[in-house]
Amino acid sequence: MSPVKSKIKSKLRKGVKRIKTVLHGSCAVLLYHRVTTLESDPQLLSVSPANFNAQLKWLKEEYNVLTVEQFSHCLLNKKRFPKNSVLITFDDGYADNLLEALPVLEKHKIQALFYIATATLNTSNEYWWDAVERILLLTKKDEKKYRELLPTLRSMNAKDRDKLILQWAQELGSTGGRETHRALTFYELKKLSKSPSAVVGAHTHGHPSLAALSYSEQMDEINTSVSTLEGLLAKQITHFSFPFGTANDFNSNTIKVCKELGLKLVAANIADLANKKSNPLCFPRFIVRDWKVDEFEKNLQGFFK
Repeated sequence: MSPVKSKIKSKLRKGVKRIKTVLHGSCAVLLYHRVTTLESDPQLLSVSPANFNAQLKWLKEEYNVLTVEQFSHCLLNKKRFPKNSVLITFDDGYADNLLEALPVLEKHKIQALFYIATATLNTSNEYWWDAVERILLLTKKDEKKYRELLPTLRSMNAKDRDKLILQWAQELGSTGGRETHRALTFYELKKLSKSPSAVVGAHTHGHPSLAALSYSEQMDEINTSVSTLEGLLAKQITHFSFPFGTANDFNSNTIKVCKELGLKLVAANIADLANKKSNPLCFPRFIVRDWKVDEFEKNLQGFFK
């Protein structure tokens, strides 16, 4: 495609996006993972507490930050979102979600939706991508192998993947999870769920790419996560997010499982605005990185253009 045609196509896309925003209203659903300060963060998952505080302060001043109930009402009833709507979400279930993110959310009286992967809860184990980082990057110093193996591990079923990672850890003498990378304990999860600034949803059990699994494997992954959380919290779980969440990480079987389990709202990781026309079973989100407030402001304004 020529540069001129590419420029025209880009302008058309932006024009269509603006029209949709005007006609249907819109909401930028923001995807966070961690709020803490790390020495090593190859996946760029962490936002520093200072940047997170500044981001929320600016959002509260400039945007309409929705509660989960307000967001759900608009999406499920196909109603227009209020102008400049934003929803905060977190994936995975790191302990710092309670210890460092929640106090900032409560300070600003903002609510977030926390999607929890349950296999690592209440253990000293790291999430599998962190274990691979520890073994291959920090112990073996092999960045090439680390980058090459991540896509393969991502598409494996959780049991085979975890067995392989444990084997590598034992071979290299790197068997102990880092305290800085642990998941929530059961006690901490219960404490999180009791805060008015938190709503809990599911995120599978072992955090695989669901599209790589059979229907029965997907059912097991999602149902185990949902039932584990319901058992721990004594609450019905109706929210879910796809691990990784790109268009290649879920399929029609995934949607079918979500419907059969009674999940009402399901988040993907596709960069777009949610509006009243969005599918509640795969609504889009924007990833947030460790941006200072001026960069955060620029990126958020870009989401709405």
